[in-house]
Formats: sequence, C-alpha cells, structure tokens
Amino acid sequence: MFRQFHQVAKMAPGAIALYPILALFSWAATLTAWLLAPLIAAISMATGNNEVRFLNWFYTHDASLDGGIEQGKDGYDPAATGWKLWWQRVSWIARNPAYRFNAYVLGYSAEASALIFESGEPYPPVKHWTVIELKGGRRVFGYRNGGKWFGWKHTPIAGRYQLKSKPF
Repeated sequence: MFRQFHQVAKMAPGAIALYPILALFSWAATLTAWLLAPLIAAISMATGNNEVRFLNWFYTHDASLDGGIEQGKDGYDPAATGWKLWWQRVSWIARNPAYRFNAYVLGYSAEASALIFESGEPYPPVKHWTVIELKGGRRVFGYRNGGKWFGWKHTPIAGRYQLKSKPF
C-alpha cells in the first residue's frame, strides 16, 4: 500500500496536500446536510416540489429528493404521500448528504479528463488507487478499500468527479 501511495503522491502532490483541508469542509457539509434533512424535506412537502433549490447543496446532484423512487432503490415507495414521503426524502438526503457540494464546490468537471493511473481492484474495492488528469493538467487521486474512501471518485456522476471522505 505504501508503494502505491508513494506513486500517487508523486503524480498528484497538490491534491494529496489539499485533500485534508477539503475533507474537513466535506465533513462539515455532510453534518449540516444531516441536520437540515428534516427541514429540506418539510419545505419540499410544503411547496409540493421535490427540489429545494436554495438548499440543493445538501443533497445529491444527479437526482431530486425523490431519487430513491426515481432510481428504484429498495424501500422507496413510489405511492408514498404525507409523512412516509417526507421520511423517504429525509432518508434520501441522509443516504447522499451534501453530494452536490462535494461535486460542484469540492469536485471537478470530468470534461476532457483521463484516468492515468490505476492500481488494485475497482469492484469490490480492494486497495484501489487512481489518479485522474483533469482538463488543464491538474491531477486528483482516489483511494477506496471496502467502505473506506478518500480523494475523488474515479467515475464521474453527472459529469463531475466528486470528493469522497469516508474514513470508517
């Protein structure tokens, strides 16, 4: 593992140096999302809209608050109304906290990018290291091993490389 980290650090030293600071911002946004989840879901219910634009930094960037229904996830009832729908929306935010923030504020566009280094097994993730070169030459790294995830997700979602910070 140290050998791969050393390779990645040589290829993306700026991202390695910046990541600990960005991870703290990500954790703060995640905690804020969890705290705001009931309010965001309540506003969506009160307005009859499955988006709350002025608070959209705190949920996923590739689906609405009904993303569990839209993506056919287990436990999300398409016929839900009232408290059940509110709870599904709270649960969706809790499942995907601050994804838009992590993709647009802390993440990068995937346009004209290339995977330039990969080591380990991508799925199931076993000591999977990646380095991506972004448009303009900046490089970001990713590391995933089981449930632990650091750096930027190597596969873009909705055209964005999202910062990931899951130490446990």
